[in-house]
Formats: sequence, structure tokens, C-alpha cells
Amino acid sequence: MSTESSRSTIPTAAVRDRLASVVARPRLVVAIVTLAALAVRLFGLGARVAHQDEARVAFWAYRYMESGVYWYRPIVHGPFLTIVDSHVFSVLGASDFTMRLVVAVVGGLLPLTALLFRRRLRNGETIALALVLAANPILLYYSRFYRNDLLLAGFMLVAFGFFVRAYDDDRAAFLHLGVAAFALAFTTKENALVYPVTWAGATLLLWDHRLFLDRAGERGLRNAIWERTRRTGRWLRGWWLHLALAVVEFFAIFVFFYAPRGEAARPEPTLGATLADPTLLPDLVGEAVLGSWNAFLGQWGSGNQESYLSTAGALWPPLETGALALLALAVVGFVADRYAGEHPRDAVAFGAYWGFASALGYPVIVDNPFPWEVIHVIVPLALPAAIGLALVGRVGLASLADRDTISAVAAALVLLAVAGQVGVTAYDTSFAEPQSPDNELVQYAQSGSEMKPLLGDVRRAVGANDGTDVLYYGDDPDFDGDELYAPNPGSHDTPIAGDEWFERLPFAWYLEAYGAETNSTDRPATVRGAVSSGDRPPVVIAFSESAACNEEYDNATDIDRFLDGYERHVVDRFLYDSGCTISSMAVYVDEDQATGA
Repeated sequence: MSTESSRSTIPTAAVRDRLASVVARPRLVVAIVTLAALAVRLFGLGARVAHQDEARVAFWAYRYMESGVYWYRPIVHGPFLTIVDSHVFSVLGASDFTMRLVVAVVGGLLPLTALLFRRRLRNGETIALALVLAANPILLYYSRFYRNDLLLAGFMLVAFGFFVRAYDDDRAAFLHLGVAAFALAFTTKENALVYPVTWAGATLLLWDHRLFLDRAGERGLRNAIWERTRRTGRWLRGWWLHLALAVVEFFAIFVFFYAPRGEAARPEPTLGATLADPTLLPDLVGEAVLGSWNAFLGQWGSGNQESYLSTAGALWPPLETGALALLALAVVGFVADRYAGEHPRDAVAFGAYWGFASALGYPVIVDNPFPWEVIHVIVPLALPAAIGLALVGRVGLASLADRDTISAVAAALVLLAVAGQVGVTAYDTSFAEPQSPDNELVQYAQSGSEMKPLLGDVRRAVGANDGTDVLYYGDDPDFDGDELYAPNPGSHDTPIAGDEWFERLPFAWYLEAYGAETNSTDRPATVRGAVSSGDRPPVVIAFSESAACNEEYDNATDIDRFLDGYERHVVDRFLYDSGCTISSMAVYVDEDQATGA
């Protein structure tokens, strides 16, 4: 009996020891997780057709690369992506892959931030944090999406991690690295302003908790407050020089990005003019800081104008689809860390307060409740979620050691359920159906998947042609929403372009990247004359007819009879027609040019 019992425990002990040896090497495991995260984010990165938000910002990044003219317009959000992607385009060329590359790399490297908290977390919790940041379906989807939200949340998590390390190691270098990340976050998107507010609230709650514990002793509340204040003041006196330098560092990075660029920039002075004449520096700082602030207030200062419950309800479906496991683990991790250990850990409690406050606050501040807003809830809650995930793993290992089969199996089933749900959701949302209306992470302005093969035909036709490559048709004066005719195409060079430009998305981005020469008209006779000439454009684009709208507007039926020799394609610029917001577009491609004949 004893021999058989001993033999039956050998596999269990071997599994336990192997898992323990893996957990004992958190740096190596986190590095492997990060490499896997990068690979998943870069795989097929250019396969999805550009969302209209991606297309408009990429278009202006490309125009900035060509013109060197930039100044802050809040409708495009912060300058980081525009400026950085202009350099990416100049080196690697313009495509959907290169457009998304910077965001994908930042998202893929995000699991490395787990190592910044390793003095505050157990080895298994550090690994769990890296896994959560690598595998969450929402973070994965928007790491493969050309928007600022993933960058903002990621930079802020990095900044927080470096601030924690600066305190733990008493090293000023970590403080300045944190300030650099914090400043970069402010160059991405305007809701960076929310982060210091949530951090201040989380800090006050941590301070209150300290006072609550201190007053339980003999000193009393007044002495506890005095002692805490004295310690804080002593720390500030020791770090005052580095804190002063940190303020200068923040504004140096902020001003560098927000400074107007190029002689044609509307605000003055520009960065180039200031480099030539340093006496302009005070004016440059004023324009970059105060000018940007005034522009921000003019665009986004009103916040959400809808009811709180309707906005919260709109944000819940993406959370439910892509972060339900994370939310459950975050609650478990926060409660377990707060009540099961000797005392709550500051970093874990801070992440929980930060995340829960964001969940409650974003329905108040967001102008539009789009699915990417929930990134700002998920990233901070990754900290307590990692505690919950690691706790389940520890229970399973302890059960193996105690030969508690039921508890071990239960823990294993929980881990398998979490891994299965996260894995299946991540695959479905990012790879199987990244453009489907049934995908809760897909926002309405995502263009249809059938557009990608067509764009290949358009590119070949443009590359083989001399002269006008693309002719847009349509602008009924009695209809608001069919404006493809642009009487002043020069207005498209910088934001904010006219309505006739927004209706062209996402084609405007692709045609810019292809180097296409475009023209437009609101007269069917002009289309007939152009396509019957010897120098006819190989591509003609118009709105398609839609059964969803009962109003008359300029569409493909006006010109279809003139386009013999063209192959007609119908694609969606939105997910679908919505009333008289027309998604359907008719794209005519010269059959000989598309095939290279």
C-alpha cells in the first residue's frame, strides 16, 4: 500500500516542482511572454482595412511627412502619432502595417512593465501581470489599431511603474524615466488629464488607510497626521532638486511635441523659427502650452452630453466581451490582497482604486462612448487581476502539495476556463472577425473586409496610369452626406478638412499612400467626357444607391451607363448603411488597368 501511494505522488510532485522552477525565474518568463505578445500583434497587422479614424490620422501624418507643417488640432488628438508615424512612413513607406506599427510595438512591449513592480509582487504575480497585459482581448485588438488610447494607458502604466521603482530603490533615474513616460502620455490624447486626478484620489485613499492604521495605536489621529506629514516633507526636501528638474523635463517634452512646425503653420512661433532665434522660446512655450489648452477646451471641454446610464450601458458590451475574466479576477485580487494578507499592498490597492474610479468616471467625461475607451479601465485593473490570477495558481499548487485533489482540480478548471475564454475571444475579435458588426470591439466607422482585394486592383491601376488616376463624383446641394466633389482640394492638406474629404474616407488614406492624382465633379456629363477621352481615369468612385434612405442624392446610377469597360465593385465605408448615412460606395476600376493588360 505504502509503495503504491508513494508512486502515485511522483507525477504530482514533478509537476509541482517544474511549475515552481518556472515561477522562480520571472524575468525570463516575462521576456518570453513579451516576445509572444509582440509576435501576435505583428502577425497580419496590415490585413484589416483601415477604420475611418485610422485613415484620417494616417492621411495627415503622411501629409506632415511631405509638407513639414503641423500644429495641434484636438480633433486629431495629440501630436505623438502624427509626428512619429511621419518618420516611420519616410523610412518604411506608408501602408496599413507601418501605420499601426508603433502602437503594436508599444502594446507588445507592455508586459515588460510587470518587472517594474517585482519588488511589490510575488514572482508568480509578476508573471501573471505580464500574461494579463499580453493576452487581454481588448488590449490585443487595440494594439493592432492606429489610435492613441493604448499608447496613453500604456505610457501611464510605465510612468507609474517607474515612480514606484524610484521610491523603492531611492534612485532618481527611475523618477526621470517615469516623467518621460508621463509626458509622452500627454502627447497622445486629451484624457491624459484624467490620470493625475485618479492618481490623486488613489493616493488620498492610501494615505487615509495609513492614518486609519496609525490612529489605532497610542499616538492618536492628530499625532498620526503630523507624523505622516513630517515624513512626506522630509522626503520632498531630499528630492526637491530632482523634482524641479522633473517639471522642466515634462514641459520640455510637452513643448517639443506640441510646438507648431513649418512656415505655413497657422500659430506662431514655430519650432524651426525658435531654434533659429532662441529669444522666441517664451512665446513658443506659451503657444504650445496655453494655446493647446485653449484649443482643447474649445473641442472637448464640454464632456459627455448624454445621460450617465446610457453612456455606461454603451461601454459595458465591450467590457463584457473582452474583459469579463479580468474584471472578476480584479475583484478577487483586490479583496484577497486587502483582507487575506498581513496588510494591503499599496501598488495593488492603487491599481484597483485607479481602475474602479475610471470605470465610474468615464461615462461622465467621454464625448462618445466608443469601445476603445474601456482600455483606460482595463490597464490599471490588470494589477489586481494579476493578484487574483496568481492566487488561483497558488491554491492549485498548494492543493497538489496537500494531495487535495478536489481543490487542485477546481483551480485547474478555473485557470483553463479563463485561458479558454480569453484565448477564444482574442482570436475571434482580432483575427477571425476583426471587421464584423457582431464584434463588440468593432466601432461603426470600420470599413468592410471586402475592400482589401479591391484596393489591390486600385493600386495596380494607379501605378500603371499617367494623369488623373481617380475621379470622384457627387454632391447634391439638397442632400447632406454625398459630398465627394471638392471645389477646393487644397483644404484637405491640414485638419480640419471639409465635409467633401470626410466622405472620401478611408479611400483618401489609401490613395494618398499610392501617390494617386485625384479629381472630382458633381456633373454626370463631366464623368462621361472624362471616361470617353483618351486619358480616362482608371478609377471612378461614387456613392452607391441605398434602400435605407428615401431621399434623392448623387449616386452611381447617374453615371453607370457611361462606364463601359469598367468593373463595378460595391463596398462599405462604414459597417452598414444607417438611414441616410450612406455606407455603400461604388468603385469602378478600368478592367485593362486593374489586370495590367
